[in-house]
Amino acid sequence: MKARQFLAANALLAVSSSCFAAGADLGQAVKQATNWTAICMFMLFVIATLFITKWAARKTRSAAEFYTAGGGITGFQNGLAIAGDFMSAASFLGISAAVYANGYDGLIYSIGFLVGWPIITFLMAERLRNLGRFTFADVAAYRFKQAPIRAFAASGTLVVVAFYLIAQMVGAGQLIKLLFGLDYWIAVVIVGALMMVYVLFGGMTATTWVQIIKACLLLAGASFMAFMVLWQFHFSPEALFAKAVEVHEKKASIMGPGNFIKDPISAISFGMALMFGTAGLPHILMRFFTVPNAKEARKSVGWATVWIG
Repeated sequence: MKARQFLAANALLAVSSSCFAAGADLGQAVKQATNWTAICMFMLFVIATLFITKWAARKTRSAAEFYTAGGGITGFQNGLAIAGDFMSAASFLGISAAVYANGYDGLIYSIGFLVGWPIITFLMAERLRNLGRFTFADVAAYRFKQAPIRAFAASGTLVVVAFYLIAQMVGAGQLIKLLFGLDYWIAVVIVGALMMVYVLFGGMTATTWVQIIKACLLLAGASFMAFMVLWQFHFSPEALFAKAVEVHEKKASIMGPGNFIKDPISAISFGMALMFGTAGLPHILMRFFTVPNAKEARKSVGWATVWIG
């Protein structure tokens, strides 16, 4: 019964998030002609991940294997998976957009996110792994009454994940619309359907390996872009910044503070929200149950910090 309730809740959440994301085309991306090269690369990725999902579905025989991959993920693998989970459309593209729009002040996003990982390492990772079984609600229920705290934890998780999913769906929809020439709502539905297939059939094992592949692709792509941009300016950061000031509408003001954070109180409150917000993301916390022990949980955070930083 619990498994059916879990699957039904996830399906309802994905459908509702897709509906909110597809309700309006919020971006300014212009629909492009069909890009067959991009479509072929996308299909190769989808086929590979669906093969992983099929392989994981055959391995999954118990609740522990479905929810936590049987605790058989290493710290290195889990660190990569956490990085793939964290470097999503909302964060990866959001930080780039914040730096472009606000210049120097936009860096507070990346710094705030990164500073949140030591909090997870020293305050949460080991305790979560030692006290929990499937979710962080298990940890909270260790000290409080089972039914009320689990209800509050489930409600909080659904609220956070719903808002997070809407941002992901919008970002993914805009990217696919731009690259593949598809209608926005079709792009959102495709992404939502694929995510449901990965989770419902492959469980945490498939999700972990999909996130590992995603992290490798993002790290390789970002490194390649950074190398090529620096190569264009003969590996001179000074020349790169000078060109950025020249072409940006705000000119030299993007290199100074004050475009986004106006006073110290705003900086402190915003930084604290980023730091402690990272430590409260349900989809990040539940990854610590996929490793065999607390030592591997700490290793996971260390590797995730390396890749995300």
